[in-house]
Amino acid sequence: MVPKVPLQLPLQHPKIVNAGIDQTRLVISDAPSGLVPFSFMVMGDTDSGACHRGDLAPFATAFADQFTQQMGDSRFLIHTGDVTYPVGSYQNYWKGFLEPYQSLLSHLPSTPNYQADDVVFNRPLLPVPGNHDYADLPLGPRLWQGLLRGVCDRLRHLGIDLGHYGGQGGEAYARTFLDDLQTRSPHQLTDHLASNYDALTGSGSEPNNFDRCLNYRPGQFTRLPNRYYQFRYGGVDFFALDSNTWNTISTAKGFDQPQLDWLEQSLIRSWETPNTIGRIVYLHHSPYTTESSRWNQPETLWVRKHLRTVFNQVRTNITENRTNQQARWGDSDSDLPPNPVVDLVLSGHAHCLEHMQTLETESADAHIDWLVCGGSGASLRRQREAGSEVLENISSEGKQHTRVVASSKLYAGVHGRSTKSQVFHSFLRIEIQPHQLQKLLVRPFVVSKQMSGWKVNALKPIEIGQAKKQPPIFRRKAS
Repeated sequence: MVPKVPLQLPLQHPKIVNAGIDQTRLVISDAPSGLVPFSFMVMGDTDSGACHRGDLAPFATAFADQFTQQMGDSRFLIHTGDVTYPVGSYQNYWKGFLEPYQSLLSHLPSTPNYQADDVVFNRPLLPVPGNHDYADLPLGPRLWQGLLRGVCDRLRHLGIDLGHYGGQGGEAYARTFLDDLQTRSPHQLTDHLASNYDALTGSGSEPNNFDRCLNYRPGQFTRLPNRYYQFRYGGVDFFALDSNTWNTISTAKGFDQPQLDWLEQSLIRSWETPNTIGRIVYLHHSPYTTESSRWNQPETLWVRKHLRTVFNQVRTNITENRTNQQARWGDSDSDLPPNPVVDLVLSGHAHCLEHMQTLETESADAHIDWLVCGGSGASLRRQREAGSEVLENISSEGKQHTRVVASSKLYAGVHGRSTKSQVFHSFLRIEIQPHQLQKLLVRPFVVSKQMSGWKVNALKPIEIGQAKKQPPIFRRKAS
């Protein structure tokens, strides 16, 4: 079901439309105008954990310290969702995320009862919402959190603010990251839009016409315009998705088809935009993973199916309109462009770091790199025992076959058993090299607790775009 996120005005609200504003785009004010090298950081599922006896520091503080040490001159940070656990309450955002990562902020709000304008990042932080940010929990934890919120709401009336309220429907997530439009008076809204939505997208509906959009200014105004959005940096188009609203069957009540239509049109527009050197999609739910609890969940399979459908539609469109694009795509006799529809898909939800590559899927999601970055929290999981391949059952010539559609190239999470168990928390730094043959380079980092304290190690870099086409691989049965 599509949530009614607090603080947001509906898309196509008259004041937004009349001002010529695209509410699904933002421009980072210090983004380069040309093609220059840059890097950005990726984290996800940042469960802050608990401070246990004997720990040198709470997990979140220790991990944040290792993370920020590796940031260097990275231009911005992407978060793949589930910013805090077990529910996105104000207290959990304040204590579990904003406080340990306060070096990313201009200042730390003094209480969990902060307002939207109190949270300003000194370096762009660009998240997508996860299921915990929406307070989407199983029945047992949901009842407990509901009781806790009820008690805290009563205490607030007595002047005791413990912060464990909000969260339902993404309330606290919205106040932490989204622009506060709904609570402004008509006059305030007009002034706010004039002051903060003055960036130009360069993609107006008419020739030589430019839509306005949110102007994201680090250290000054760092709100997001919507729960899903697009931005461009150094010739790379980024598409941030809210997968919570389309991770089920498309006939379900409230299924967010408009968001998928938006993604399709945005990708098509990206392919029509000159000097675009890459396309990166990021969302919370992982379409491909071998993490033990997520690999075969219905939401995993539905997200894969819907994303595959969008990619197929985009490929069909750009193929039909390829007449004027032959120089970009090469072989004029080819039915399809040789490049994948997107270069990279980032996700979370699965509590691990994993590099997946799709093989032949007979769809436009084949031969793509998929990076799961959901290992930035305290609670991690193992890879499934069945192995590192993702299988699908297909019908061909009246027979059922099981085909390998993806393969895991790297997995970091929980390894080993009992006293030999090892836990590797993780994050990524991704480098964009526009003038190199290898334009995307991923540097994975793992953080582990040693006798002397927390230690970070850099793993072997991952070259994006090396997924090779090969004949389909079949197995006798799915596992």
